[in-house]
Amino acid sequence: MSFYNIFAENFILPLTDKKTRWNVKKNLDFLKESQWWSKEQMIEYQNNKLQKLIIHAYDNVEYYNKLFKEYGINPKDIKTKSDLKKIPTITKEEITKNVLNGTLIAKNINLKYAIKAQSSGSTGVRTIYYISPEAYGLNLACNLRGWSWMGYSVGDKMIKVSQNERKSKIKKIQDKINRVKLFDGAYDEKGFIEFVNIFKNKNPLFLRTYPDPLVLLSNYAKNNNVEFSGLKAINTTGNILFLEARKLIENTFNTKVFDSYSCEGGANVFECETHSCYHVSDEYGIIEILDNNGNEVNENENGGSFVTDLSNYVTPFIRYESKDILTKGGKCSCGRSLSTVSKIVGRDNDILITPTGQMLIAQNFTTYFKYIKSIDQFQVVQNSNNELTFKIKINNLHTHKINKDIKTYWQNYTGKSMNISIQEVIDIPLLTSGKRRFLIRNKDILFNF
Repeated sequence: MSFYNIFAENFILPLTDKKTRWNVKKNLDFLKESQWWSKEQMIEYQNNKLQKLIIHAYDNVEYYNKLFKEYGINPKDIKTKSDLKKIPTITKEEITKNVLNGTLIAKNINLKYAIKAQSSGSTGVRTIYYISPEAYGLNLACNLRGWSWMGYSVGDKMIKVSQNERKSKIKKIQDKINRVKLFDGAYDEKGFIEFVNIFKNKNPLFLRTYPDPLVLLSNYAKNNNVEFSGLKAINTTGNILFLEARKLIENTFNTKVFDSYSCEGGANVFECETHSCYHVSDEYGIIEILDNNGNEVNENENGGSFVTDLSNYVTPFIRYESKDILTKGGKCSCGRSLSTVSKIVGRDNDILITPTGQMLIAQNFTTYFKYIKSIDQFQVVQNSNNELTFKIKINNLHTHKINKDIKTYWQNYTGKSMNISIQEVIDIPLLTSGKRRFLIRNKDILFNF
């Protein structure tokens, strides 16, 4: 660890915490110790946090007060994780609906200090909620601990590939101080050339992004004799990292990939140095992996992910149905007591291809649509190389002008040879897995990079 790393973690983090009330430094110190607790210690810690959360939700959140009374649930009877099954699950749509009408917001917390968040997730349905500064800071600390397993220290040079523009002044300042460079260019030849130049000038030690852009970058590098060196590790997140993609990325960037997974209201999940499984940030929340009958699956079995946020008291997520499919893991040889997931099964974002060869991933569209309040769901279908159909589920805020603006934007983005059409639908149908797909590309449209 260099002097700058020590400075960033022990001076910059505490200074930021005073401004934001995030307490990242304090939480990070705690997490570095708690990961080595015994399994019994961790379960006791979770159960204590769960009891406090349930009492808080019953006393201060109208939605849960009514829910518990309707189902005859005494909040004092929820003492352990195994008692969670007594509580009905909640969906993405229910969370947004009840946040908007105020019944899922704690009445005893001043929203002045809360952080408004929204995420379209993997289903294409926007989730709107509030998160406390304390929970936000703990979540950030969980990220930093997860990154530390790949050798990262606060202040190490990192490139983050993302279509999400940094709008917060605090985030921009943090990025500059922590030596994080955001690349938000297009995923085409021009964008890849820009990325290569940034990489060579920045000399990063770490890279963080979705797997899809890295696959596209790897193909570009292979075809253009571009070599990458100097990275300690890569952190991927956002969609499934297939074995073939992992091999391609690691060979291209000459380093190991550490995959991760997260969803709104859930504990972040990170791959450790053994690369044999993912570790759940148990200190933040609880993940239940359940079968179709609502029972916890056995080790190495697949199930739906239901998350309980033990840390966010503003908008409590209690047994939130994430619509992701996970494989339950077992004990890891690294010695950490944290719960494990052996595989992320349920996230699979397709890639669309424009006539000019530009690759479009789900993040291109989620970033765009999350700011359009009149669209509740969307799906983009590519039936032919020069045709994109935008299926949208609208609400009463929608106008004809918005449709025109969508067509104009994506026509300019993809080129004149792409035919853009918009289809207003009643609903975006679910797949048999229970998920909606953002993007659907005709299987006959092949890569020709």
